[in-house]
Amino acid sequence: MRKEGAMMPGSYDTLLSRVRETLEAERMLAPGDRVLVAVSGGADSVALLHALRALGHALEVAHFDHQTRNGASGHDAAFVGELASILELPFHGACQPVEAEALAASKSFEQHARDLRYAFLLGTAREQGCAALATGHQADDLAETVLLRMLRGTGPSGLAGIPPVREQDGVRIIRPLIACTREAIHTWLTQRGLPWREDHSNTDTRYLRNRIRHELLPHLCQQYNPRLREALLRLAELQRGDNGLLDPMAEAALERCLNEEGALARPVFAELPKPLRRRVVLRYAWRHGVDCPFERVAEAAHFIAEAPAGRYFEIGGGVTLCNGRTHTAGVPRDAAPLKKEVALDRSGVTDAFGRRFTVRMLDALPTPDLAAYCTPGRQVFDADALGPDLLVRTRRPGDRFVPLGMKGTKKLKEYFVDIGLPAQHRGQHPLVVAGGRIVWVVGHAMSAHAAVTQATRRVLEIEVAEAEARPGGTQHAAE
Repeated sequence: MRKEGAMMPGSYDTLLSRVRETLEAERMLAPGDRVLVAVSGGADSVALLHALRALGHALEVAHFDHQTRNGASGHDAAFVGELASILELPFHGACQPVEAEALAASKSFEQHARDLRYAFLLGTAREQGCAALATGHQADDLAETVLLRMLRGTGPSGLAGIPPVREQDGVRIIRPLIACTREAIHTWLTQRGLPWREDHSNTDTRYLRNRIRHELLPHLCQQYNPRLREALLRLAELQRGDNGLLDPMAEAALERCLNEEGALARPVFAELPKPLRRRVVLRYAWRHGVDCPFERVAEAAHFIAEAPAGRYFEIGGGVTLCNGRTHTAGVPRDAAPLKKEVALDRSGVTDAFGRRFTVRMLDALPTPDLAAYCTPGRQVFDADALGPDLLVRTRRPGDRFVPLGMKGTKKLKEYFVDIGLPAQHRGQHPLVVAGGRIVWVVGHAMSAHAAVTQATRRVLEIEVAEAEARPGGTQHAAE
C-alpha cells in the first residue's frame, strides 16, 4: 500500500473537472443512475472510486479476486473491502482460482480471467439495479492498447482502442478516467493522501503489454516523438468517429446479404466495396460468437467472394465457413472437415485451431529459472532436438509421448484423463509436433526429448495465445 502524502492545491479540482467533462461529453450517466465501480485496489480504480464519490454519484463497489500471486490478490480483496467500508458503500466480492481453471480448460489466463471478471461484474450490476459499470481504464491504457494492436496487425476497429462507453448484457460500461493520464492519477492520489495497492506483476516484462508500457513506448517517445501518446490517443479518437459512421453501414450491408437461414448471399457480398466486406465478415463472425484477427477477416472476405463452391475456411471459435454455389454458411467445427495439421512458421506467427502460435529463436536462455519463465502459454525447447519440421495438429489414434519428468512413454489419451481435460475438448486440443513426435501438449506438459539441458546450444521459444480478439475485447485483454 502506498503511503499518504500532503495535498497540494489545484490538482484535486483539475482531475475532478476532467472526469466530470468526460462523463458529460460521452453521456456516460443519466440523472439518478446507480454505478457499480470495479475496484482492483490499484491506483486507477481507487482514484475512479474517490472521484465518482466526490462528484456525488450513487455508488456500489465490486472486486473479483483471481486468487493469484501467491496470495497477494487476497490482500487486494481485503483492501478493497475495507475501503468500501470506510466510504460506507455496498461491497460485492467474488473469487475463483482462475489460473488453475484456465490451465485445465486449455485457455489463455488473460482471456479466462477477463471472461470470469466481467461475468461477475455485469451480473452484479444487473442484480443490484446499477445502470452502469465503471472501470478504471485511463489514457495511457488506451495509448498502449492502440500500439499493441498495431504491432499485432489490427484492423480499423482495433485502432479505436478502448471505447469510453459500450453496452453489454443490458449494462452500460463506462471509463470516466479515459482522458486522465497515469501520472496525473498517481499525483492526485498522493496529494490527497489516498492509499492504493501495487500489483508487481504489472512490471513483469515477460508480458508483452508490460514491455510496451515500460520499454517500447518510452523508447519511441524519447527517440522519435515525445508526443507519441497524444498521437495514439488522437488516432483512436478519429477511428472511433469513422467507426461511428461505417459500422451502421456494415450492419445494414450484412442484413442485405443474409438469407432466412442466416447464410451470406455471395453475389450480394461480392458487390460490396472491399472495406465494407471486411466489416461485414467481422459482424457475421460476431453473430457466431467468434472474435477474428484482421488477417483472418481479410482472408475470409476473399474466400466468400472468390473461392469455389465446396471449399471450407476456419474462422476460429469452433466455426467454419462453407462455400455453396450462391451462399456461404457458418457451421460448427465438427460439421465440416478441417485441416488436420498446420506447419508452424519457425520465425514468425501462425494461426491454427483458434490459437496464435508465435515462434522465435533465442540467442541464449531467457533466464536461469526456466520453471518460472515457462507458463501454460509459453515453452522453450532445444532447437536442435526438434529438427527441421515443426507443426501443430490434433490427436491421432495411438498417440504417445514422454512427459518431462517421466522415463517411459505415456498414451496421450491417458494423459488427458490424468490432467482432467474434458472429453469434449480432447479432439481439438493442439499438439506441437516435431519429427513426427509430440513435443508439447499445449498448455500442459512438454516432451522430455526436446527439453533444454546443459548441452543445449540453441533455444527455440513458442508462445501461444487465443487468436486476437475484436476491438472492444483482446482488445478486451486491456479491459
